[in-house]
This record gives sequence, structure tokens and C-alpha cells, in this order.
Amino acid sequence: MIQPDLQKPSNSSEQNVVLALQESPHKDGKTRVSASHQHFHPHSIKIPGDITLGGLFPIHARGPHGVNCGELKKEKGIHRMEAMLYALDQINSDPELLPNITLGARILDTCSRDTYALEQSLTFVQALIQKDTSDIRCSNGEPPIIRKPERVVGVIGASASSVSIMVANILRLFEIPQVSYASTAPELSDNNRYDYFSRVVPPDSYQAQAMLDIVKAMGWNYVSTLASEGNYGESGVDAFMQISREAGGVCIAQSVKIPREPTAGEFDKIIKRLMETSNARGVIIFANEDDINYCAAGCSCCFPLKWRCHMWPHGDELLKVTRPVCLAGSAGTSVLFNENGDAPGRYDIFQFQMTNHSHPGYHVIGQWTNNLRINEMQWSGGDRSVPESICSFPCNPGERKKMVKGVPCCWHCELCDGYQYQLDEFNCETCPSDMRPVPNRTACRPTPIIKLEWNSPWALVPASLAMLGILATSAVVITFIRFNDTPIVRASGRELSYVLLTGIFLIYLITFLMIAEPGVVVCAFRRLLLGLGMAITYSAMLTKTNRIYRIFEQGKRSVTPPKFISPTSQLVITFILVCVQVLGVFVWFGVVPPHTIIDYDELRPPNPDLARGILKCDMSDLSIICCLSYSIVLMVTCTVYAVKSRGVPETFNEAKPIGFTMYTTCIVWLAFVPIFFGTAQSTEKLFIQTATLTVSMSLSASVSLGMLYMPKVYVIVFHPEQNVQKRKRSFKAVVQAATLSQKSPSDKQNGETRIEPDRTQ
Repeated sequence: MIQPDLQKPSNSSEQNVVLALQESPHKDGKTRVSASHQHFHPHSIKIPGDITLGGLFPIHARGPHGVNCGELKKEKGIHRMEAMLYALDQINSDPELLPNITLGARILDTCSRDTYALEQSLTFVQALIQKDTSDIRCSNGEPPIIRKPERVVGVIGASASSVSIMVANILRLFEIPQVSYASTAPELSDNNRYDYFSRVVPPDSYQAQAMLDIVKAMGWNYVSTLASEGNYGESGVDAFMQISREAGGVCIAQSVKIPREPTAGEFDKIIKRLMETSNARGVIIFANEDDINYCAAGCSCCFPLKWRCHMWPHGDELLKVTRPVCLAGSAGTSVLFNENGDAPGRYDIFQFQMTNHSHPGYHVIGQWTNNLRINEMQWSGGDRSVPESICSFPCNPGERKKMVKGVPCCWHCELCDGYQYQLDEFNCETCPSDMRPVPNRTACRPTPIIKLEWNSPWALVPASLAMLGILATSAVVITFIRFNDTPIVRASGRELSYVLLTGIFLIYLITFLMIAEPGVVVCAFRRLLLGLGMAITYSAMLTKTNRIYRIFEQGKRSVTPPKFISPTSQLVITFILVCVQVLGVFVWFGVVPPHTIIDYDELRPPNPDLARGILKCDMSDLSIICCLSYSIVLMVTCTVYAVKSRGVPETFNEAKPIGFTMYTTCIVWLAFVPIFFGTAQSTEKLFIQTATLTVSMSLSASVSLGMLYMPKVYVIVFHPEQNVQKRKRSFKAVVQAATLSQKSPSDKQNGETRIEPDRTQ
């Protein structure tokens, strides 16, 4: 709110004014002033002089509805009137200023109401209105003697802009200059409409700029406005809103108006409405003093701005000598008007400090003359920190601003979630695939790279099983080599047994390659050995079961042995089957050379802190299955031949152990598939799949080793008496024995004996 303030006059002037206001009816019916014995109209003061100046002051506040005038206004009314009387005393007592001329005054009470002030101000123009009294006669027939009203050469006032505008429209018709001490409405600067109006206070355009500078100095960006209905309040708020829009950075929460005739409880409603926008703790008030007195008790932070500059213009041609003029004021500051009759923007900034116990009241905290200079302030409870009046608090690091539509000072803070980081004040950006956001999401950082470590449980368990398997396989190989020429070793098919044991050894060995740190060499051997060990193992088993099946199928039709059942033929067949796997791997080498990759997508959970890049070979889940698919085909085929050969006597050959081996192996790999692919979404997918694959391979190798060779080793080592040569039989006898073994017990003749086969072939 703007409160132009003038220098307080001496106590003697105040006493004269008080006497003038204590009206007492005289016995002749006229009101007299006991101190000076001057005649005056109700709510007016008359001071005689050679030249009369008019004065308009809000001696009384606006009355309630239906009543013009209310209670006395000491500071804003009486004190300002005293200032004018004091100035007249100073001028009249100085013989050099206006020698032989005395300044007089006709001072009227506006009662803070524009319509009432307009009626009062007609007194100033009565002397300039020509009246036709030719038709008027007294009772005795004589023409009346009409006292001519004093002529007012200029008017000081008014206070409220709405009152000054009303009066200025009348005074300009009679070319009476007007100088206001408090009216600041910007429209009064229009020299075409108000050419006889001047003021010693700056217009609201300066005041609005000063208020905006204060708001920005406080760090506020969200304030409400409150205006008295009328020219001053509405134009002041409009000016503030316009320059705040042009400057940017300040938003208006709400604009509230105080009606001209506020009803009971109106101000309580206004204050409650202002409190609805609790973040807007700063309230910019353009209101008259009566309204401010009511509003001062609300959630508002008001800055009374006061401008001090005194010396009153005078003379018959007042307007000409005041524009432009620069005079030295009694307060030490200059008084000047521009071509529009406006004073420059100079303000003392006051703060009303209620909690200042030593000196409660208004205190100067700064000045504004085109730029702001402000000192430390004191707030409620003696707090010196500036209260906040902002729509939205600054967003935390890692949060972007989502602006509220139509309110540039208000926003919602949204966290940059997932793998996003704060690109700028308003945008989030996703980090590159090989990076993740820092904890406060203001930048991106490299994603840590991991691999399967040897000390991990996912590596220790498979490695332990593989190591045990290698030791067991080595023990079997050593035993077979040590007892290479014994019947059991010869009967098991030494050549294919060594090939099969080599495959089992490679199956165990692949576990260590799958755990080792990925590199070009490691990746190449992974491709080669992942399927090679199984291909060798199941190629040898398939060759064995196929040989047994062909022998007994051929024996049903002929006594001639089938082709390619010799050890050399068996090795050649096994080699051909293995070469298919090797050829496929080398084709893979040619198409896609082995290399390592860092997979950032596999371990990228919703929480970026858990994101990891996985160093691994370029072997996808599909490529692993394709690499094993040939071995699976060999396994299934071998199982089929094992099923077909299930009728062969168990004492005759290895068909049934191979069959049990293949049944168990199929169960192991059927369990492998859902576990391997069911962990695709797990955060430890790499570790689980690697462990599942290696354990499954070790189990399948262990099944083959345990069912095919452990019984033989047991007999060789612990029952050597059973490792003796049996009677050699011909192929025809073998076939006949197999045929007889397939007959039911009821078909056998009494005394028929079992025939032991010759397993040395």
C-alpha cells in the first residue's frame, strides 16, 4: 500500500485545528471558531487572506451506509491539514516571500468519499459562476445584497485518487490549478484530461515498480493483490500486474477488490479468501487508508511506502510556475514536476514492526529512487528471516518441473524415474544403455561390469561336481589302462570305451570353461567343447546300441554277421558322427567369429542401483540350444535303439545299462529346459543358467560313467576272480542263445541250461 506522508507541523498548528473542529453554534445562528472568530460552513475551515487557496482533506473517515462521514482521521486527515496550515504560517510570516500579501484558505472535509467531496468542492467555483439576480427582490422591494464568495486560485488535494479525479473534472472547467499530496492513480498523468492537475507524489507506475522491486528482493514469485474499488486501487493493481508480466518471474495468486461500501463482515471474507492461497503470503495492497486499517490485521506482508517532500506552489498563474519547477523543500529534498504534473519516483520504505518492543510502529527500512536499497527487516516474533511467498518450492536434484498451465511461477516436481536423469530444469533424459543415473539423478555414471566369479556359490557347486567327475573319470581310465587285456575291459569294447570316456571327460571340463572369464580363446573353446563332449559320448553310445541291435536283428534272419561291427568300423562311424558337430562349430566360427560382449540389458532391473553389465561370450540362449541340439538328437536316437534292444539278456551285453543311462539322461535334460528358460527374467539369470547347464551336463556325464563303468571297475578292483575268460562262442551260438533267451519259461525244455555269451568281441 502507498501512504504519502508529509512533515508533521508544530503543536501550535494542531491546537488551532482542533479548535476549528470543535464547532459551537453562536447566538446569531452562525458557526464560529473560538480561536480566530472566523465564519465557516459545516465541515470546513475558513482562514482569511488576500489570496485564498482551497484545501481538500479526509478529516473524517467514510461513514457507514447512508451516512456521509464517520470517525475522525487524525494522522491521514488532521495531520495533513495541519501541514497545509503550517505552510501558510511559514509563508505569511516570511516578509520576503509574499510582501504585503497574505495567503488564506478554505479547507473542506471530503469524508473519504468521492461523491461527497464533489459536492463540497463546488464551493471553490461559486465565485466564478455568474448569477442572474435581476428577478430577485427583498420583501421591501429592494434588490438583495448577496455576499460574493471568496475566489479560490488553487486547490490543495485531495488524498484519494477517486476524489481527486472527481474534483479535477470540475476545477479544469474553471482553470483552477490543483495540487494533490497523495493521489497516485496513473490516469491522472494524462495531461489532456487533467491538464490543471499536479501532484507532489509519484504516480502508481513508479509505485508499482517499487513494489515489484521489493517483491523480487524478497525472493517472492507468488503474491496476491488487494485493491480498493475505484481509480486508485484498480489502476494501481493493473499497473503492478502489467509490469510484473513484462518483467516476468512474478505471478498473481488472486486479485481481490474491496467494495466502495463494504458490508459487515466483508473484510473477514476478504482475509479468508486471501488465506485460501496459503503459499501467497505476500499481499500487494493498493487501498485507501480506511480499508488498509481493516486489512492490516490479516496473513499479509505489507510495505507502507512514504514519500517526503514539502513546499507548496502558489500564485495567480499557479500552473505556469509549477510546470516545470524545482524547489528546495523544507525537508531538504527537492520539489519538482514534469510536463505531466507528476513528481519523480522517490520513496522511503517503512515497515510496521509490531513486535519491536523498544520502538513499535513504522521504521524506515530502505529507499527507492529508480532502484531499490533495502536494509534488514524484522518480522513477527522478532524473526529477521524473510517469510516465503512462492507458489512452488524449488525441485530437488533429479526432479523436473512440470509447469501448471497458465501459471508460469507454479509447477509440480516429478522425479526422473527408472534410468532417467535430469537433463535440465524441465526435462528428463534416459541414460545410454551402458550407463545408469547417479543417486541424485543429475547425471549418468557407467554401469558396473560383472562376471561369474570362482568364489561364487553358483560357480563353486558346479566346479566341485566337475572336479569329482574328472577324478572319477581319470580313475576309470587308469583302471582300464591298467587292466586293458582283462576279459571285462575287452568285453566292454575297449576302443569305443576310451572314446566314450574321453567324451565324458570333456563334458566335465566344459564346466571350467563356462566359469572362466570370457575372452576370445575361452569363447572359442566354449563353442567347440560345449557340444563336442556330449557328441563324442552319445555318438559312441549310439554306435554301441546300434551294433547290438543290428547283430540281433540280423541273427533273426541269417547266421551271417552284419557289416561294420568290427572295432575299426565302430570307431569310423563314431568319428563321422562327431565330425558333424565339429563341422557345424567351424561353420559358426566362420560366420560369427568368437568374441566377448557386455550385455547391459540382461541385468537391468527397475532399480538402476542394481543394474549391471555382464561380460560374457557372444552365445545367446538360442545358440546354446542349437549347439546342444545335435547331441540331443544323438541322445534321443540312442534311447530309441536302447528301447529296441531291451529284450537282449543282461548277461549278454551293455544294452540294458545303456538303456538305463539314456532314460536317466533324458529325465535330467527334460528338467534342464524349464529351469534354464524359466530364469530368463531373474536378476541372476547368467549365474543360474550357467550353473543349471553345467550341473546338468555333469549329471548326465555322471550317469553314463556310473552306470556303464563303475560296476566294471568295481569287479576289476574288488572281485578279480570274476574277471576271467569265458568259453568262446561262435556268432551262430550267440544268436541262438539270444533267441532262446527271448522265449517264455514255459517254452523251455527240461534240463535246458543257460548259455553265457562270449563278450570278447
